[in-house]
Amino acid sequence: RIMCMKKGSKLNEVFDRLRDGLDVVESIDGIQFATSDKYGYVTSCPSNLGTGMRASVHIKLPNLTSDGTDKKAKEVASPLG
Repeated sequence: RIMCMKKGSKLNEVFDRLRDGLDVVESIDGIQFATSDKYGYVTSCPSNLGTGMRASVHIKLPNLTSDGTDKKAKEVASPLG
């Protein structure tokens, strides 16, 4: 797994940094990634089939647990399931 993280909101900068790193890894002699003309990059996780990529976003929510409990967090998350 190769991860790339950066603070801020410019996702394209994170993607470009990840792409540059992958280009370096793919250029190493003897390293080949499993690919399929039909499915793209073949990974061990079916949810990542095709690009082999997954994106996540971490959001800072100040004061959500400032009272020392998770009560506010549960109230906010409850409508989301």
